[in-house]
Amino acid sequence: MTGRRTAILSDLALVGPELIPAERPCILVEDGKVLDILTRGAFEEIRDSVDVIDLGSRTLLPGLFECHNHLALDARLPGHLGMMGLSEAEHTVLALNGLRDDLMSGVTTARCMGDRYYLDVTMKRLIKEGKVEGPDLLVSGIGMKAAHGHGFVGLPHSGAEEFRKTARENMFRGVDHLKIFMTPGAPAKSETDFIPCYLTREEVATVVHEGRSVGIPATAHCIGGQGLDLCIEEGVYVIDHLYSVTEKQVRRLETEFDGWVDMTSGIVLDPDREPYLSEASVAGLRAAREYSRACMNRIYSSGKIRFTIGTDANHGLLWKELLFAEQGGASRKTALKAVTVSAAEMCGVGNSKGRIAPGYQADLIAVSGNPLEDLSALSQVPFVMKRGTAVKTPA
Repeated sequence: MTGRRTAILSDLALVGPELIPAERPCILVEDGKVLDILTRGAFEEIRDSVDVIDLGSRTLLPGLFECHNHLALDARLPGHLGMMGLSEAEHTVLALNGLRDDLMSGVTTARCMGDRYYLDVTMKRLIKEGKVEGPDLLVSGIGMKAAHGHGFVGLPHSGAEEFRKTARENMFRGVDHLKIFMTPGAPAKSETDFIPCYLTREEVATVVHEGRSVGIPATAHCIGGQGLDLCIEEGVYVIDHLYSVTEKQVRRLETEFDGWVDMTSGIVLDPDREPYLSEASVAGLRAAREYSRACMNRIYSSGKIRFTIGTDANHGLLWKELLFAEQGGASRKTALKAVTVSAAEMCGVGNSKGRIAPGYQADLIAVSGNPLEDLSALSQVPFVMKRGTAVKTPA
């Protein structure tokens, strides 16, 4: 049974897989999906039979994907890295606040990269049931770290069989991807710095194999070093961060790797994060910042490496990450696709999300100005529609 249709009008919309500007379109929505893209003339013929949302001079574009999120972390809060020791109830409060802020900023889909208590799995279900307001979630359940390694949100494991057991428990719980922590989180200060790798080849291969057996990809926290080489060689599908990737490793990613890289540049490059970190952490980031910038810019400017973009729990501030991508050598369109069209493809939902096209989920946002001319237009999002329902409208 179909409901009443909604016609959304704007001066401009970025449509299709290439985000092509369409002037004065009418996006016709029915049952949570885009039914058609009409001209204004065609709209006038059906005006009396539809509900109308007129966004005026604004630009309409697909809802955004936040491709590296954590529900129980909030990088806008002091001491957030130590919050993993909080109770499940406190984590839930953090998640509810972050989810709403993400949605109101234009994020309609979020890729969750590990939380305690299977918080992400629970929130995914509650959002689907309409009991919690937030983006659609793609979840990883319990992140898997080594007992002696990094991973604030992960739980410790030793040996391939422990990794196998958690991978299977995660998949039993219904996760969308399997998360492992390969390296430290702090970036290297130069190419000569040693970067530890905390997982063995067998442990990595075990997680990748377990996921592949049921069609679930593996994703890895990895800044570089020998851990990155293992990820490439053992078939990890998404490699997150890469603050310390070398030129040689960029060549490997270009020629040997058929997966994706997810970039989270603001962790290192954004000085606005510094007030929320310890003095030691700030000193380390400042010492590594310019080397990390050069490393990450190798990814952005490659043109051969598929990448998406996330914030690593800097809720509501995804737009800043797109500016880092542009400054690093990516075109505005490539950066924008990294949180829409390309992000949907990486997340395995490219046939139903991530673009404005007939048959696609009606996840839509509107901004003043054209993001293809100025990405900072995404800093203010007055209109958000998720699954055909407007959850935020202009005053």
